[in-house]
Amino acid sequence: MSKFTAEELHFRTYERLAWVLRHLWEEQKDDPKREVRVHSRLFDVLVGNPRNLGKSLKGGGHKEHLVPCALLRNRAFEMFWEGLDSNKDLTKVENDVAHMLEKYLAIAHITKEEAHHLDHVLKFKTTMPPNWNWENGLVEARLEYAGIKLTV
Repeated sequence: MSKFTAEELHFRTYERLAWVLRHLWEEQKDDPKREVRVHSRLFDVLVGNPRNLGKSLKGGGHKEHLVPCALLRNRAFEMFWEGLDSNKDLTKVENDVAHMLEKYLAIAHITKEEAHHLDHVLKFKTTMPPNWNWENGLVEARLEYAGIKLTV
């Protein structure tokens, strides 16, 4: 039996992912271009089953990350660079990254046609809709913009 509560185990998933991202960032932080050379599928391996917000009213068939993993990965790296630039305690930044991931790492099951519309017609494969921001942006913003409705 685990000595951790369900809530603690839940958050430890995001702490673990933030820890790994920090270590990967540290290995490449001195690159003057500040490029991110980490595959975003890392999220699927480390998190496994992120929060599921439901299924499209039109059906499923495609697991869609509501905020693209590449965008989450890039934001985590930006947060670490910002922390370094402002001489912040990187352990605190790592915790902030974990909270950001907990807030924005979620999936829904949508149809393959809806996924194509999001990725190729709206060009939201690695972006969010206009005016979306990290402070108060809705995790479902891409789906709402595309008119995709979910059922729980």
